[in-house]
Amino acid sequence: MQTNGLVSIVIVAYNNWPDLELAIQSALCQSYPKIEVIVVDNSSRDATEQQVERIFGNRITYVRQPNTGEGGGRNGGLRLAAGEFIQFLDGDDFLAPDKVEKQVAILSVAPDVDAVYGDARQFQSTAGFASWEDWDGQNFSDMLATLLAPDGNGCGLVVHSPIFRRRALELIGPWLENPPSPDGAVTTNMADQDYWLRAAWSGCRFRYCPGSLCFQRKRSGQLSANTRDVIRGMESVYLRAHEYITREPYKTLVSRQLARILFHLAVSEKIRDSSISLKRLRRAREVCPEFVTTTAFAIGSLLIVTRAGPFVHGGWLKPLRQLAAKLAGMKKHG
Repeated sequence: MQTNGLVSIVIVAYNNWPDLELAIQSALCQSYPKIEVIVVDNSSRDATEQQVERIFGNRITYVRQPNTGEGGGRNGGLRLAAGEFIQFLDGDDFLAPDKVEKQVAILSVAPDVDAVYGDARQFQSTAGFASWEDWDGQNFSDMLATLLAPDGNGCGLVVHSPIFRRRALELIGPWLENPPSPDGAVTTNMADQDYWLRAAWSGCRFRYCPGSLCFQRKRSGQLSANTRDVIRGMESVYLRAHEYITREPYKTLVSRQLARILFHLAVSEKIRDSSISLKRLRRAREVCPEFVTTTAFAIGSLLIVTRAGPFVHGGWLKPLRQLAAKLAGMKKHG
């Protein structure tokens, strides 16, 4: 049963202890008074189960479930949530203490707004080179076009930046889930990017709230740190988007992004079976022939064929590899 004014903070954890303690404390210590905290444990193998119940007891709702990725955890938490408003949070990140209060204040006076988001700050918990980034948000006149821009940063959205009205989440539909491998691990399916696209396409109305902060941890071993897996995940995101985004100018933007990703993977991935790469290349040409021109297709085909042959390390191929990387708008590989 939904409770008006209540904010349900859904925290998804997988082997995040002890960082998870900070995430939970940041949720419990919000200045906004009407809060419930739900912790969904994706079958962690660390001390999460013992420590969460020992430290927080009945101040939170704790549930343990099979690991179906962050999307599966969010779906599980949403099923338990009673709030009119929903805040998602990953188990190694945290919220500023007035973040919820500032964003709910906008939702309370703007009934036409479906989600309010703010600014994101990264931090790292290990010593070494400082490689974090900050994202200051802003209002966008066309959220979907901005999300699809090839040189954009996804509007600076991270999963714990917005607070959603429940009605918006019901309209968007469930998060993508990712079945685990036999060892219990999952690979990234870029569920966040998929969700932002579906939210914008469904007509979800976003509003920016200056100074409402969330903090995102940057550490080694994160799924998003594997560039190759991220690009493969984005391939799946855009293959899906190509099916449901049917209105211009967005359909053309999706086609171009999908062709760019397919072209990049086709010419850069070192796959023994060149037919897989050639299939990707043909698909890229089919999706957006204006991007994968006859010349680009010929260069891509040559790189794929020679990659499996005796000239794979030939110096004469370097200019072609560089040109292919430039065409794809990605970092060159090999």
